[in-house]
Amino acid sequence: MQSEAVAKVLLFNEQNQILVLQTGVHRLRPEKSHAPDLPGGMVDPGESERAAVIREVLEETGIKLNPDTVRLGYADTEVYDTGGKSVTKLLYVTTLPETPSVQLSWEHRSFEWCSIDTLLSNEKFRSTYRRGIEYLQNNQLI
Repeated sequence: MQSEAVAKVLLFNEQNQILVLQTGVHRLRPEKSHAPDLPGGMVDPGESERAAVIREVLEETGIKLNPDTVRLGYADTEVYDTGGKSVTKLLYVTTLPETPSVQLSWEHRSFEWCSIDTLLSNEKFRSTYRRGIEYLQNNQLI
């Protein structure tokens, strides 16, 4: 069975807002177009999940994270019958001392700093990460 990992991060600023990116057009999976997204992405072969999320945040936003402050908060693995693969989705958490400037990559069309409640009220937000945030809230981890 083929396996993949995706690492995303809840990136808090000093006002307790999180950075939410807006996807552009997703050619392979159109249902993912123009949807809210958290910074992060695919873990490359031989790369640790934490290193991947730090790399992806830098690539997608221009924000350099301190590895000592990035902690794993939630993980979930889904097994897909079609294609015979599993995908582990990891949700990291970190807080920045101040709101940085954001320089978007080609992958996203816009961004906003918003409350978790605002993000969770968006119907297009992915269910796996919604469950992750709810887990973190219910266990008072954020």
